[in-house]
Amino acid sequence: MKIAIAQLNYQVGNLDFNSQKIINTILTAKNQGVDLVIFSELSICGYIPYDLLNYNFFIDDCYKKLEEIKLQCTNIAAIVGLPTKNLKNTGKKLYNSAAFLYDGEIQKVIHKTLIPNFDIINEDKYFKENQDFSIINFKNKKIALTIAEDLWDEEKIHGFFENKIMFKNAPMEYLNKFNPDFIVNIAAQPFAYNQTDCKKDFIYKNAKKYSIPIININQVGANTELIYEGASIVVDKTGNTIISSNRFKEDLKIFEFDEITNTSQTNNHNRNSDDKYESIYSALILGIKDFFEKSNLKKAVVGLSGGLDSAVVVALLVNALGKENVDVLLLPTKYSSQHSIDDSLEMVKRCGIKHHIVDIEELRKMYLKTMEKVFENTKEDITEENIQARIRGSVLMAYSNKFGNILLNTSNKSEAAVGYSTMYGDMNGALAVIGDLYKSEVYELADYINQNFNNMIPQNIIDKIPSAELRPNQKDSDSLPDYEILDKILFLYIEQNLSEEEIIKKGLPQEIVHRIIRLVNSSEFKRFQMPPVLKISRKSFGDGRKMPLVGRF
Repeated sequence: MKIAIAQLNYQVGNLDFNSQKIINTILTAKNQGVDLVIFSELSICGYIPYDLLNYNFFIDDCYKKLEEIKLQCTNIAAIVGLPTKNLKNTGKKLYNSAAFLYDGEIQKVIHKTLIPNFDIINEDKYFKENQDFSIINFKNKKIALTIAEDLWDEEKIHGFFENKIMFKNAPMEYLNKFNPDFIVNIAAQPFAYNQTDCKKDFIYKNAKKYSIPIININQVGANTELIYEGASIVVDKTGNTIISSNRFKEDLKIFEFDEITNTSQTNNHNRNSDDKYESIYSALILGIKDFFEKSNLKKAVVGLSGGLDSAVVVALLVNALGKENVDVLLLPTKYSSQHSIDDSLEMVKRCGIKHHIVDIEELRKMYLKTMEKVFENTKEDITEENIQARIRGSVLMAYSNKFGNILLNTSNKSEAAVGYSTMYGDMNGALAVIGDLYKSEVYELADYINQNFNNMIPQNIIDKIPSAELRPNQKDSDSLPDYEILDKILFLYIEQNLSEEEIIKKGLPQEIVHRIIRLVNSSEFKRFQMPPVLKISRKSFGDGRKMPLVGRF
């Protein structure tokens, strides 16, 4: 049996585009003598369509596309993902399903058993869990078809409850009773640099546990904040990788079934742990590209301050969209240092991008003059600093409105965590490109970019002491601890869900820990209005971390 795994980039809700892509791939595979071609989870509608799933017409349209696709399945079989209706009167209205197509007909429909409800994935809102188990018989082989978490039944909860297993059931325990010849697992698993290998470990472990080859097909592409790396794999019954698909690219891998039944003696697990910043860079590039292409957008604009964050975002945009599609504005006041302006101009030169210098000092003075009587008998404070950030935000949005360039946000995760940003100022933007990177990680990413892309970022920008330059001689360290300490505290609190006392026991200063946690908790109102964040870690802001907006904790 010749098998193809089709790792494709879908558009959420674009049923015509997705179904045509599936049909074209089926025809390509058929021309190469493939017997079975496998597509990823919810491939017809894209993952995940959220509340589009509440519309009856949308579900009907998905099924109509399946009817069109099945007609192409003559002399070839296909496995395709889509939402289907629960025809019973109990439970959720839908199933997350996979259809097995052959001889121009829908031969079988398998439903997902383990429905996730964690972090940014809330399938439980829409889908009913499967309770009936069966296998697919095809060309004298028995196929156990699973969907995503169905194969990750031993996944554990992170943080304080990490000894708890997330799911109660193990679908493979039921499917294994049918003595399948191999397992197919179709998935749409969002990328997280600190989670990718964990998912693969479940595949290796289950292959060894049940002594069955596993074919895993994962979606590739980005849908708003969610990025999918692909990296589909085929492993033999000993858990060794036989086939690996590209990461962050579409791919079609074709192989003979016999290739995965011959047991390998090598210990090939194809891990990605050593490539953290290569993976993060590739993920962000894909996230930017798909955000623009799938939204039918072309050009971007960024405020280039001479600081690290905006420089890294500009470098990513240039590499993702092309230098001709990236404009930058330099927006100095009297507090902007000459070296920041010079460093920004050097960045412009290295990237070959269009730029404008818009001096906002007169605007700053006009704001203060306008508010002079209102602010009478008060001291200058953060209010006057924030006015500068808001002027910059307004000017950037004016440029965006006039020329159609989409403004991108440049805030990092450390700033977002402690509220070191200005609402309606530097928080403006359609997408937070590096909003899931702590400041210390931004430095590492900058080094990776310079090592691999001809020193796009001037070294002065990387080496200088971080400053918002909103008052004389200002430094980030005036308001925050060193980023090395700050980011450790933030990681333990946000990603590991540790308490203040537990973090202090890790050897971090009590006073600083207390202040940082207070800042994180009191800044939720700002994060509530952040643009969507490209997710590259296990725990990102936005839907990935929902905290009370009005609360006391």
